[in-house]
Amino acid sequence: MTASNELRLNALPSTPPMLLKAAITRKKPSNSPSFPNYVLEVANIRCNSKQLRRYNRACGFDENTSTLSMSFLHVQVFRLHMKMMLDKAFPLAPMGCVHLSNTIVQHRPIAATEVLRLRCNIAEHSVTDKGYEFTFHCDAYSGAELIWEDDSRYLSRAKTGIPGAPKAARAEPRSYAQSRTITISRSDARSYARASGDFNPIHLHDISAKVLGFKRMVIHGMWSKAACLAALNKEIQADAYRCQVEFKTPIFLPASVRLDYEAKGASLEFELRDKTGVKPHLIGQIQPL
Repeated sequence: MTASNELRLNALPSTPPMLLKAAITRKKPSNSPSFPNYVLEVANIRCNSKQLRRYNRACGFDENTSTLSMSFLHVQVFRLHMKMMLDKAFPLAPMGCVHLSNTIVQHRPIAATEVLRLRCNIAEHSVTDKGYEFTFHCDAYSGAELIWEDDSRYLSRAKTGIPGAPKAARAEPRSYAQSRTITISRSDARSYARASGDFNPIHLHDISAKVLGFKRMVIHGMWSKAACLAALNKEIQADAYRCQVEFKTPIFLPASVRLDYEAKGASLEFELRDKTGVKPHLIGQIQPL
């Protein structure tokens, strides 16, 4: 640890061993949990071209691109998320944390050959009626230039004693100008697991998903975001842009879902819904910088 409260790693940690450790980690948070306030940093990150092609193929991006797809670096910084959640100073058990939202900012196209430096810290946390929320903020630098940012908000469900707001009446589904169907198979989830290194059992098989409380296996939330970005790639008319999504309901596999979208001024708004167009799985917006 440096005087500036930074912890520098020699390399990105491997995800599978951390997931195994996370599966057996049990913690009981206090009513006012204290979160680590240091920054994790790892430098000299070079993109693995085989992993990039595998990731692009799993999500629907062009496999032969010379630049990183906007969401690719999330699978790298996710390793830093896991590293911090497994720290003894982290107050919550990693397993069971729900990914609520993700915002990525790409300041410019990133060449697949660039050497990067990644940084990660817990930007904010709060106690709500649903449990404990916290946000990882991650940056990617090329030299001294900030080129990419990622904010991921998570929830650890718990009884906190805070009264919840009254439930609002369900709004009618919004109408969008354009729509397309995306078919998702069980093999898509396994392909993404291999590409990302995220082998959470809920994404691998119906049996392991049921053991963890799901009726069937579900697709990764960040696969859903990446698939939307890939499908909307021709609609994105900017090199620098922000993409924000909120994850609403899980997608049980296999599934056929609807991607509804339309331009609103300079922004592109979209939803990933079930095949009936009623239940939202993901709601997002893309804005040029």
